Amino acid sequence: MILGTGNEDLDRRLGGVPFPSLIMMEGDHGTGKSVMAAQFAMGFVSAGKSGHVITTEHLTMDYLRKMREVKLDLVKPFLKGKLKIVPINTGRFTWNSSITRKVLRLLVDYVASVKTDFVVVDSFTVLATFVEERELMDFLRRCRLFVGEGKLMLLTVHPKVFKEDLLSRLKSEVDVYFTLSSTTIGGRRVKVLEKVKTVGGLAGVDALSFDVDPSLGIKIVPLSLSRA
Repeated sequence: MILGTGNEDLDRRLGGVPFPSLIMMEGDHGTGKSVMAAQFAMGFVSAGKSGHVITTEHLTMDYLRKMREVKLDLVKPFLKGKLKIVPINTGRFTWNSSITRKVLRLLVDYVASVKTDFVVVDSFTVLATFVEERELMDFLRRCRLFVGEGKLMLLTVHPKVFKEDLLSRLKSEVDVYFTLSSTTIGGRRVKVLEKVKTVGGLAGVDALSFDVDPSLGIKIVPLSLSRA
């Protein structure tokens, strides 16, 4: 099925999100990937789904407060038990391959043990940086099994985390691959979301421009962009 994001303008341009699916969202700092992932989660909850956001960058209340500042009020579904925020306090660890391997196993076991419709991991970068290629591919294959069980898995990552050959293999495993970037058009700084890969000929544009307005949330910028 195709679910909306809870943002009508975004859905009109994007065409919705395939559910269940394995989604990877790549973007550098300041490109809006965390906000976009939270917008997806908001849409899923609005459609009657329940889920988890596993964050490696914030504690629970910090995450909820940050999203509320851009008009993504996840507090209500959080209090109703429809959305759980699960922080991984990365500041407590000196990251290495051994710790990353353990955290990945715990993450897989956790997702397998909870009753949930979707899981957002924001961000997956710290795990992807230290994990070996074989273990990363094994993790993604486990994610595919979760998708086969009817769950949506969304991972956000920073660019250049993966080598080119590994990135090609990753793209073959996921159902949807988005990239987010920032650019200046007509003297205005905007963010750009591009569909690099989608399944089943998902409708919608291949690229859209947007901004994150503190008073309005994600706001589509009416600029015509085409992929180079």
